[in-house]
Amino acid sequence: MNKVTISTAVKIQITCMPPTYNLFRSVNPYFCRMFPQAPLLTLRGHQGAVYDLAWDASDHSWISAGGDGVVARWSLGNTDGNALFQHASPFFAVTVWDDLVLGGNHTGEIFVKTPDKHSVYTPHKAPIFALFVDGQNRLWSGDGAGVVGMWSRDVHSLRLEQQWNTSLGKIRHFSSHPHGLLVTGGSGQWCLLDEAGTLHPGVQAHARSCYWALHLEAKNVVLSGGQDGQLHVQRDDESLLTLDVHQSAVYRGLIHGSTLWTCGRDKDVKAWSLDSLDALNKLKLPHTRSVNAMTLGGPDGTHLATGSDDRSIKVWAL
Repeated sequence: MNKVTISTAVKIQITCMPPTYNLFRSVNPYFCRMFPQAPLLTLRGHQGAVYDLAWDASDHSWISAGGDGVVARWSLGNTDGNALFQHASPFFAVTVWDDLVLGGNHTGEIFVKTPDKHSVYTPHKAPIFALFVDGQNRLWSGDGAGVVGMWSRDVHSLRLEQQWNTSLGKIRHFSSHPHGLLVTGGSGQWCLLDEAGTLHPGVQAHARSCYWALHLEAKNVVLSGGQDGQLHVQRDDESLLTLDVHQSAVYRGLIHGSTLWTCGRDKDVKAWSLDSLDALNKLKLPHTRSVNAMTLGGPDGTHLATGSDDRSIKVWAL
């Protein structure tokens, strides 16, 4: 892996704007946020697109999944990335499960890195696009055929407990919900998989792929982003709001405090107020090609990492 290029000059921009008075009306008359205008550092070394990112709190490092068939670790204070897994096919998903690093690839395999070895599991017959560890310390895997798997572990060994065949198309994303798990898919739908193991009817939030969905507890709604470039807001059976937020697919969304961050195929990384859904800002020229991956991390959880088709990873101080 090549050395990381570090930029020490970080500019800060303060943006203040009035809220939009809608469903997400703010209690404050104005929003004031500070946003970085340059990354803290840029990590280069992948020879293909960066498709997913995760933060390993136990090792203080970023984990990246690449189209070059490499899952890499980027330790804080180290300017080189170290390959954890290498394969002939791309890795599309990564996650961290306590002391384990897991990667899901195009051939449907899950690679598992323990402190002293690595193992490979073959539970899926289609590419794995999503891996997620929930609040009950269970692993979830989802593939391109719409199959969802739930896993438990015995120290460093994984055990597949149950599988569901869904009609969601390619499983794109998992996230926690008060009543279970949100699952999104290539059909443009998201659905709830409850704690009893029942897969509820899907919500048609997007015309095409639904790339992510997140439950916003403060307003009891589900936010989702899709291939249509839209942000959709749903409460129970009611569609509340649809906004055009990117020029094309919205690949990732994450919540940091009172801010929603989104990234997409249009090369942009944008910030939105969760009080009003007003646009707050966007990072200045974050990448030169599609931004596929985004995660929070750093020692205090206030760094944002973004990964792109331009083969780079950039870390921003929020």
